[in-house]
Formats: sequence, structure tokens, C-alpha cells
Amino acid sequence: MEILELLKGIKREKMNLVELVNAFEKMCKIKINGVDEEEDMILFEVEGFSGKSWTCFSLVRQFPNEDEEYIQLHLDIRYKIDTRNNLPSESIWSEEVSGNFFDYIRNSEGYLFLKDKQIIKVDVFMDET
Repeated sequence: MEILELLKGIKREKMNLVELVNAFEKMCKIKINGVDEEEDMILFEVEGFSGKSWTCFSLVRQFPNEDEEYIQLHLDIRYKIDTRNNLPSESIWSEEVSGNFFDYIRNSEGYLFLKDKQIIKVDVFMDET
């Protein structure tokens, strides 16, 4: 799938959160043949601290396939974090936000907290529901 290859092609090990979110946003602007705009959704999640020494910032683009299932393109960014900080979990779909969804992400507590932190791992993958 062309958009997965585009997302995999980013130099993710050398990028920071700002650049990764910008790349994901650019990929989300690519129209998918046969998919209505209302069916092309984005999920934003931040895994808050739960006694682990790491947290995950995730973006997922989801759209239906021909079998009435969903294809999901994932960008998972993992951070090693001092657990004394308090970062709450968050999970929200693009359809739940009025206005620009990526502006919402860039103003979220998780994004603002993590944008200058060192990334320890970036995963890009696709799955189906």
C-alpha cells in the first residue's frame, strides 16, 4: 500500500515528535480511492504512566477496506520517561474534535510534554480489524 510505504519511508530514528506528527499529517492528506472523507478517521492516543518507565504516543489512520473491515496505519512513538512526572492517558478520534485535529494534537498535554523528550523507538505498521 502506497501510503504505508510513504509513512515507512520517513527517517523516523532521526526525527523528533514535531517532525513525525507533521509527516503523519501529510500522509493523512493523501486521498484513498473509494473511501469517503467521513470514513477516513484518525485516532490519537497517549499512554499515561502506569508504573512503567516508558510511555507511548500513537497516531492511527483508519479507513474501511472492501470486506467492510478496517485498515489501520499506525505510528507508535515510545519514550523513556521519569515516572515521577504525571502524564494522563488520552484517547480521542478525529470525529470527536471540531476544527483541525492536528491542531488539537499539537495543543494536547501529551504532545506538549513529550515534544522535547528523547524518542527511544518508533514503529510504523499496518493491520486490519
